[in-house]
Amino acid sequence: MFVISMNAVLLVLSFLGTKFLGLDRTVRLVSGLGRRFRPLFRAKPAADIAAGVQRGLRFLPFPIECLDQAIVTWYLLNLRGHAAALRVGMKLSPVSGHAWVVNGPQVFVTTPGLEDFTVVAEYPGWV
Repeated sequence: MFVISMNAVLLVLSFLGTKFLGLDRTVRLVSGLGRRFRPLFRAKPAADIAAGVQRGLRFLPFPIECLDQAIVTWYLLNLRGHAAALRVGMKLSPVSGHAWVVNGPQVFVTTPGLEDFTVVAEYPGWV
C-alpha cells in the first residue's frame, strides 16, 4: 500500500513540476534527487516498477498525462538500477505529442502508433 501511495505522490509532484517549472527543470530536479538517493534502493524488475506507477494513477482524482507518467516511470527505473531513457515525441498528422520510457527492448507508457512519433527530446538515465 505504501508503494502505491508513494507512486501517487510522485505522479502529483511530477504534474506540479512540469506545470510550474517546465520539462527540463523538472527532469534535472528529478535526476538530481535520484542520483543522491540511488544507493538507498535495491534492484526491482522493470515491469513491476512500471506497473506500480500505473496502479498509483488509481488513487488520483484527476487525470495524469503521459509526460508525468513517463517522468515518474523513468525516475523509478533509474532509481532501481535500470538505465532507462525518457523520450518525448511529436507527430504532425494529426498533431500530437507523447512521452514514453525505453529500457533496453522494453517500452513503457506506450500508445498505439508509437513508431509514428519523431523524438524531439531525450533524457538518458543516470545509472
